[in-house]
Amino acid sequence: MRLSPRPTLRTTTLALLATSTLLLAGCGRGEEAAADDQTATLVMSTLNNPFFVSVADGAEAGAQELGIDLSVQNANNSDQAALDLTVDAVGRTPDVLIIDPVSSQGGTAMVEQANDAGVPVMAFDRAPDGGDLETFIGYDAVQAGKAGADALAEAVGEKGTVVEIQGIMGTNVAQERSQGFQEQIATYPGIEVVATQAAEFDRGTALDVMTNVLQANPDIDGVYAANDEMALGVVAALESRGLAGTVQVVGNDGIADALEAVEAGTMYATHAESPYSLGKEVMKIAAAIADGEEPGETKVLEGTLVTKADVADFCATLEDLGDTDTCAAL
Repeated sequence: MRLSPRPTLRTTTLALLATSTLLLAGCGRGEEAAADDQTATLVMSTLNNPFFVSVADGAEAGAQELGIDLSVQNANNSDQAALDLTVDAVGRTPDVLIIDPVSSQGGTAMVEQANDAGVPVMAFDRAPDGGDLETFIGYDAVQAGKAGADALAEAVGEKGTVVEIQGIMGTNVAQERSQGFQEQIATYPGIEVVATQAAEFDRGTALDVMTNVLQANPDIDGVYAANDEMALGVVAALESRGLAGTVQVVGNDGIADALEAVEAGTMYATHAESPYSLGKEVMKIAAAIADGEEPGETKVLEGTLVTKADVADFCATLEDLGDTDTCAAL
């Protein structure tokens, strides 16, 4: 089965953190069922972000459990590097190519390379704009943005001025998180968004962007950042002005440093996902594709909002899912 590359993010909603495993309809396999000679290449957008490091860790754990020979490649946030890695990968004809594109447009060239070589290709997290995918799995980015807006509204008492820090706007994830945030924050008449700036999903960039935003808007009440790395850059900018913990910050991803910041009170919340479990589920689907099975519909996952009161329970859930690293320092 081939799917359109830009899936509708309402196709299937799965609560990843509600159970210890996802029910992936159509995959029809246990962890022990894969053939030992399956090969897969995973081209990651970056391994400089803790979220994607955790995805890779989960994928490697899943591959080991399933007996898959997995090669993980790092594109270092470069569309050209991602394409070069794809060309090299399909030249070695793996049973399945797995991609997390740097940009949705750049992902199209990656998918088309696999299509031309006859290599089955699936994507996760960031959806390519074109080409023929076997399937796509990722979190509901619109819902994440809406949840972030609701959390920020709660944090500021549904009134005041707030800032939105966007991710890489060439990706569907950044576009849809921003869409969800803007749609939902508009339902709070007492809140005004005074600045919207992109910071490339990067902590250092967000620090610089937020420093500039604060010069023009020194009295803001809250900030929504489309991932936790940017949220932590925002916190650093606020700390330099003595505003950390006073200006409310909401992020997205649930990485270790963000959970620590939530527990410490310098972030109000993170809309948390489990990248480790995402990596393991990606490998289950990849194994099914390599076996010639149809993986079923696009899988759209939901995260969970984590405030200070929720950190301990969330960490316990991650440990139950096999992720022993994210909360190790808490």
